Amino acid sequence: MFQKARDTAYLESTSLLILVVRWRKPLLVALSISLIASIVFSSPWFITPKYQSSVIFFPSATNSLSKAILDDSPSEKQDILAFGEEEQAEQMLQILNSDEIRSTIIQKYDLMNHYDIDASGSYPQTALYDEFKNNISFSRTEFMSVRIDVLDKDPQTAADIANDIAALVDSMKTKIQRSRATEVLSIVQSEYDSKKNELKQKEDSLQTLRQMGIMDYSVQSEILSNAYTNAQNIFTNETASLKVLEKYKPENDTSIISTKARIQGSAAKMKSLNEQLKNLAQYGGTSISLNSEVILDRQELAKLKTQLDKARVDANENLTHKFIVNRAVKAERKSYPIRWLIILLTLMGTFGTSIIVITAFRKIKEINN
Repeated sequence: MFQKARDTAYLESTSLLILVVRWRKPLLVALSISLIASIVFSSPWFITPKYQSSVIFFPSATNSLSKAILDDSPSEKQDILAFGEEEQAEQMLQILNSDEIRSTIIQKYDLMNHYDIDASGSYPQTALYDEFKNNISFSRTEFMSVRIDVLDKDPQTAADIANDIAALVDSMKTKIQRSRATEVLSIVQSEYDSKKNELKQKEDSLQTLRQMGIMDYSVQSEILSNAYTNAQNIFTNETASLKVLEKYKPENDTSIISTKARIQGSAAKMKSLNEQLKNLAQYGGTSISLNSEVILDRQELAKLKTQLDKARVDANENLTHKFIVNRAVKAERKSYPIRWLIILLTLMGTFGTSIIVITAFRKIKEINN
């Protein structure tokens, strides 16, 4: 079976060679005509030559400057110097294909006139977008970098468009992120101001209580209670002593006078301490509650201040989102059309078509005979 297949292939190749030799003159004529036609029709008179410029860059791994710089223990993905991976490359491609970047480039370089598109035609915008898509392409390389390719009849324009698109990636992504970061900043700022005002009111209330003598409930209550107990003991002891002295000594005796003075002093002290204890009992609970709330509010305010600083950094600072590997430069040689490839394909097509025509012609002739 294999021998038969080899014999069949040999016979077919031999028959093809015989056919080519027998019909060599018509084939040479057809190939010569196609060669001349391909050379003529691939010339600049029929096909406008285009020059290609390319930009290659790696997306950055980090999206938040505050996390990369202000976090105490940033992760590897927040490394400000790390290259992005597949996810970041896909994000860049989405941004590159955005309507805003396309519209910006179209307006800046007046591509409607540059591409010679009739604005009064049936579908000028569709024609413009198709031409844009044919001449400007974005792709991801095998190394997770992003490539921007621009074809244009003017080599300098091709390089300028490629570099401008690469620059627009940063401004576009910054614009998207800044819009959200500004909203976050506004929310955090509002929360910070609200908490700060709340803390100020509580601190003012504590200051009022301090002016009323409420400093530290636990310490003051212990001190005042001990002082009241001591004053009460003195009052009781001195009262008992006075009764004994009045039995044995005259009223004008110095010991009686001193004892009465101590009794009056301890009574006055007890009255003062009693008022302070009542005041402490009335406002002590409020003081304890306010002190606890002030401590918690200060901790929350410190956290909000940290968040506010991060939000302010994200909303106000600019950080490039890519690492440029190759910038676009003015091309010295055209990239389109590839004339040798056009000529080769034309000759191959002509040769194949000629063989088919000749074979069909022979078969028809055989049938007629």
